[in-house]
Amino acid sequence: MSFDPIPDLEGKRVLITGASNDTGPHVARAFARHGAKLALTYHTDREAGEQVVEQCTSDGAADIRLFQLDLLDMDRCSSFVPEVVDALGGLDVFVAVAGAGASYTPLAELPAADLVKAFQGQVAGNFAIARDAGLAMPEAGGRIVLISATSCYKYSHAGYGFAKATLNELTRFLALELADRGVTVNTLVPQLIDLESISAEMRDRRREFTPLGNIPHPAQIAQMCLVLCSPLFDIVTGELIYMDGGYRLRPLEDR
Repeated sequence: MSFDPIPDLEGKRVLITGASNDTGPHVARAFARHGAKLALTYHTDREAGEQVVEQCTSDGAADIRLFQLDLLDMDRCSSFVPEVVDALGGLDVFVAVAGAGASYTPLAELPAADLVKAFQGQVAGNFAIARDAGLAMPEAGGRIVLISATSCYKYSHAGYGFAKATLNELTRFLALELADRGVTVNTLVPQLIDLESISAEMRDRRREFTPLGNIPHPAQIAQMCLVLCSPLFDIVTGELIYMDGGYRLRPLEDR
């Protein structure tokens, strides 16, 4: 028995939130290159979303639909998946790149309202979409990929870290409840991602404190999202996949 590490996504219907900026365009274009039908979301910058649509069209996407989505709007999140299913004719894969409401304020100074906002934008919105997506997928073969962060164990990032830690646990609950449908749910946990917006000083400092001496590039995140949709991962669900170069292995006081 052998498996191709890159899935056959020709015609597969893929929802990717947060596709208009940072890591999102890399993920969208990776799936486009394999002929997927895409539903992409942006938050406020429609022009950026349209640019990604153009790039994905050039990359070979079979069909692309663009939607506005605010993860802090729970009514929108709770009614969003049927709109996507109607547009694409179904749904096979959901990749949750988007997050909102991040707060890095220590708990001693964090307003309760900001903690609720972080929870809504990182957990509740993604929960509503992931649950509905999983229930809308054909039985056997559906894939859900969530994206967390190593802030889940970096306790100085109180509000954001708390929300991401909760997202990690949500992974396991969703995986268990969707298993009888043949839908897998796994979460990537990258450390600081090598985005253009990251300062050289921050990039160098994080590399210094990372055992492998490097931080993940958005293209690596995108490739891992693809691999998680391959037959290699048919038997893997409820897992946290760390992409941090060993950063979490350092003592807390060194990070």
